[in-house]
Amino acid sequence: MVEKILKKVKSLPPLPESVSNVRRICNDPEGTIKELVPVIKKDPMLTADILKAANSPLYGFSKQITSIDQAIALFGMGTIQGFAISYAIRKNFPITLAPYGTDHRRFMQVSTMQNALTQLWGKNQIEDYRAETMTTSLLMELGKVLISNILEEEGKTDSFNTALRNAQTAEEIATVEKQFLETTSEWVAALMFKHWKFHDAMVSMMRHIHRPEDASEKIRRNVEILSIVKEAIPLIEPLCERCVRSALEKADLFGLQAQKLDEAIEKIGK
Repeated sequence: MVEKILKKVKSLPPLPESVSNVRRICNDPEGTIKELVPVIKKDPMLTADILKAANSPLYGFSKQITSIDQAIALFGMGTIQGFAISYAIRKNFPITLAPYGTDHRRFMQVSTMQNALTQLWGKNQIEDYRAETMTTSLLMELGKVLISNILEEEGKTDSFNTALRNAQTAEEIATVEKQFLETTSEWVAALMFKHWKFHDAMVSMMRHIHRPEDASEKIRRNVEILSIVKEAIPLIEPLCERCVRSALEKADLFGLQAQKLDEAIEKIGK
């Protein structure tokens, strides 16, 4: 099964030129919001997506955001890059998540919630690779799209879905994935990141998300934060009681801000 996953990843087409332009500006140390705005504005639907997210109660911005310039300044380049990549994937690739018992709407909802929690709670606890962390926070469920495609081809949609019935947390979902695929969707996402030549830090973050202790010291805190966010907001039952409890326990274990995490989760859950 791992060999089939590798072949699938290698066969993925390149991302659209519009995404390449966004990534070029966002990854340039001298890139500016002023340069990014006209690139985003070229795609009215992407612009609308970003403005819709900016005015979502998830992020808790104090006033209505009416211009893309405002939205980019508030979100930062990392999140905007994530929105652009996510939008391009939804536009250019069929997204079916039947094996996980859900659909593309839940996929987007959960991805946005994960980004919002990283923004509200995690971003200020890291210094290095902050933009890369924010981009990754919007793409953590990406591997499930490719896995779903493979499971459907193998005729294992129903059996996989049945096995997931008692899984709630991200760790429990990963356990079922290993049973069927010998690996996790996070590892698959890391392969996809590498295929599309995303920043090495993003590849490493995804690869180590279930074992932050194995990540290099440079990105370990980033991985711990993403691991906690993913545990609190898994795809199947985001913010379930067990998920939140597990995330808070992880925060304590890693010496992160558990109380502030609880407060941020409460804001997102309203």
